[in-house]
Amino acid sequence: MVLLQPLPRIRVPAAAAVRAASVASLLLGLAGLAAAPAARAEDAVEKLEKTYDLGGVNKVRLQNVNGSVHVFSWDKGTFRLEATKRCRGSRTEACLKETEIKVVKVGPTIDVETILPKQGGFFGFLSGSRGAEVSYEIWLPAAVVVDIETVNGRILAEKRGATLSLNTVNGSVRVEQHDAALKVNTVNGSVEVGFAGTLRPAEVETVNGSVTVSCSKASSIQYELQTVNGRIRSDFTGLTVEGKWGPKEARGTYNGGRDRLAVETVNGEVRLLALDEKGVAAPVR
Repeated sequence: MVLLQPLPRIRVPAAAAVRAASVASLLLGLAGLAAAPAARAEDAVEKLEKTYDLGGVNKVRLQNVNGSVHVFSWDKGTFRLEATKRCRGSRTEACLKETEIKVVKVGPTIDVETILPKQGGFFGFLSGSRGAEVSYEIWLPAAVVVDIETVNGRILAEKRGATLSLNTVNGSVRVEQHDAALKVNTVNGSVEVGFAGTLRPAEVETVNGSVTVSCSKASSIQYELQTVNGRIRSDFTGLTVEGKWGPKEARGTYNGGRDRLAVETVNGEVRLLALDEKGVAAPVR
């Protein structure tokens, strides 16, 4: 295991922000303390930037807690990482210092991990350490496998050409011009997946949100589409259906059924759209 050198810090002037909280009635003393008016505080921001060599690396894994992640593709043989730390509350400078970003190389994988300040129980919650978040923008070659996990934040990935795994709890997921297998999972958020051409094996799941998948009509699809509260819509007429085709569930094959597409949501529509000659899906009506 190789610990990569720390990311250099680039300080950005904090933007002033006023946070006010309404006064609530006292309840057992501590409840009254929690409801007391918040002190005037500033957001603190710190940017970190670093580029890593990808010699012998074929996978990048990033684990975050609070904050968005944006994955870009480029033709350089390096991994570019830009992280923005932001802290809110009454102890922002200490929060920035305690918010860590660890970058470690383990064999052929680079692991990036966000470590947030410890809240220290109830009084840690009151202190404002819960206001820490880190947003990421990363650049790497399209052929590198990417695995992203976050809890609170949206994820966007563009022009990837290797296996992609994207997981969040509270946030939307958007994938553009993808050309490899992928797996997407969120709980509260919509999912949009656009393939560069024909569909590749894909599993997409959310609970509260719609799912839209677009690909070329030349795709060969084995589809399993499910929703509880919503409609299923498709531009791919003439689908070969196995089992029930209705507003809640669709299973079958199209054009030979080579690549599996599994989509599941509870509250939201499922849309399977066809790309036009210019590689653009028709707008959802």
